[in-house]
Amino acid sequence: MKLYYKMYRRKPNMIFFLVLGGIFLGLGVLGIFWLDMPGIAIGCMVFGAVLAVVPQFVIFSRYGLRGEWLRFRKWGIPKKIELEKIGGVVLCIYDEYRRNKGYVPATFSVNGGQAYIPAIVLLRSVDEGELDLCDTRSATLITFRKERITDAVLEFAFLEELYKSAFAGKIYVSESIATLYKPALDEIFGNDDRVVVYDRLPKGFPFTKK
Repeated sequence: MKLYYKMYRRKPNMIFFLVLGGIFLGLGVLGIFWLDMPGIAIGCMVFGAVLAVVPQFVIFSRYGLRGEWLRFRKWGIPKKIELEKIGGVVLCIYDEYRRNKGYVPATFSVNGGQAYIPAIVLLRSVDEGELDLCDTRSATLITFRKERITDAVLEFAFLEELYKSAFAGKIYVSESIATLYKPALDEIFGNDDRVVVYDRLPKGFPFTKK
C-alpha cells in the first residue's frame, strides 16, 4: 500500500512545534534550578514535551488505499472506511492555516505568477446544490462538515488509484482546478460522466500576481 502525506507544509510546522516545545522544556529545566516550585517546573517540561511530539502525528499523517478500504488518520488516530461508502470526492484549492493570516490558499510559482495547490476532500455524500460554496478545502469542509471523511493535499497518483478502484461515486472538480490541471485530469478521467466540473471562481483565477 502506497501512502501519501495529508499536509502540504510539513517541515515548517514540524520546526514550529519542536521549537515551541523546546522553549517550554527549557523553561521547565531553568525552573527546577532557579525556582522553588518543582511542580510547576515539571509541568512545564511535560507540556513542552507533549507540544513538541504530539502535533507531529498530525503533521505527518498519511493516507492510502488497501484493497477496498481507504486508510487514513484523523487527529493522528488510524481510521478506515470501505470505498463503497465514499459518495463523492471534491477537488478544490488547498488552503492552510497560517499564523496571523488565517486560512490562505497554498500556491507555487509558475510563469512569473502563483498557481494554486490542489486539495482532495472525500465525503460520504455530496449535495450538488452546495458546491458553489466549495472553492477551497476549508470552505468544503465547513459546507459538508457532517459528511466529511478526510481531506488532504492532492496527489495525482492517489487520485488515479482511487479512480481505478472500487470507488463508484462522483468526482467534483472546481473550475479553477479543472482549468489549471486539465492535462493531468484528462489523462486520468478522459470523458467520464462521473466527473463534474462546478463553477466557483476565486479572486485572481487562475493565477494571482505577487
